[in-house]
Amino acid sequence: MRIAILVALVAVAAHPPTAAAQADFYAEGNRLYQEGDFAGALEAYESILDAGFESGDLHFNIGNAYFKLGDLGRAILHYERAHRLLPSDEGVLANLELARTLTVDEVEALPRFWVLSAWDWWVGLLPRSLLLLLVALSYLGGMAGVVALIMRRGTSVAIWGGRMALAGGVLTLVLGLNLVVRELGLSRAEEAVVLVAEVPVRSAPSEDGDLTVFTIHEGTKVRIDRRSDEWAEVVLEDGKVGWLRLEAVETI
Repeated sequence: MRIAILVALVAVAAHPPTAAAQADFYAEGNRLYQEGDFAGALEAYESILDAGFESGDLHFNIGNAYFKLGDLGRAILHYERAHRLLPSDEGVLANLELARTLTVDEVEALPRFWVLSAWDWWVGLLPRSLLLLLVALSYLGGMAGVVALIMRRGTSVAIWGGRMALAGGVLTLVLGLNLVVRELGLSRAEEAVVLVAEVPVRSAPSEDGDLTVFTIHEGTKVRIDRRSDEWAEVVLEDGKVGWLRLEAVETI
């Protein structure tokens, strides 16, 4: 369990009473978890989500509470959400891998094209908070260089200002692109986790049992390729494809 202060509560300056209340819920959840009241801890943590606050640490703690309560599907769901917000966190990765070993389905992932792996590595290289800070500093540095270039034209200060403006502009463009891709989820496929004990996957969006091609179980991660009413065409990490009812999964 994480004892760290909820990252999302940096918004305290904008919404002090609300943020302070969520910090109290977070502390209460940690206390209840330490005392072994996992249901109470979960209720406190989820009240923070209901209020619109989110962080990797919060999802990690929710995943831990669900894991202790024996709800493997929702534990994996929240570990996956924590992993997206904290891609390099060893604790999140360790708990996610542990939970995955307890699932019924043994899905062997197909090797990914190296370009896609490299892109994912680049997009998730920096924590979101650090990336935001670097984008802001790059922009301010570039603007300072532009001001120096204009105000000190013809001097050595202008030369350094031009270099600073160029460096700041390049960094803002590169890091800003990374931030936009992450915030809009442009590089991320829509993925979901199975939350029911067992769900049949069919060759078409139909209740006809004769169309069942295979069955998957609680905690298995799938990629959603398309939707049709209450059905989704999903792809497993080993390449298997089929249709299942959307109510059986929840999007990460």
